[in-house]
Amino acid sequence: MPFDEKRRFTRVLFETTIKITAGKTVIVSNRLRDISLGGAFVFTSGTSLPASTSCVLEIDLIGRASLLRIQVEAEVVRADEEGMAVKFTKIDLDSLVHLRHLIAVHAQDPKAVDVEYDEGLLELNND
Repeated sequence: MPFDEKRRFTRVLFETTIKITAGKTVIVSNRLRDISLGGAFVFTSGTSLPASTSCVLEIDLIGRASLLRIQVEAEVVRADEEGMAVKFTKIDLDSLVHLRHLIAVHAQDPKAVDVEYDEGLLELNND
């Protein structure tokens, strides 16, 4: 089965500042290949963390009058010379609401994002 068919969540393109922290290692990027309710691919210009590394992502959402920050715990699922794919493992409710809104605004089918959210994403908060 091709990789795309295994994806559970709608993915959207979005550019912003992302800070990835794993222990003392900090990687800053301003490019996502895509982001979903379940994870993201972050372009890191050759500086990546190894697969299975736990990390924290801070994703900035800059508006005209404010700065919102999505903070999510994640695990690196793969890394290559372009960047790394991460799977979200834990997210607080405020960040989850902001992430859901971000994806719904940029998705071709915003109703699909609502269905994905309703069908089990809350399990991230039950750890």
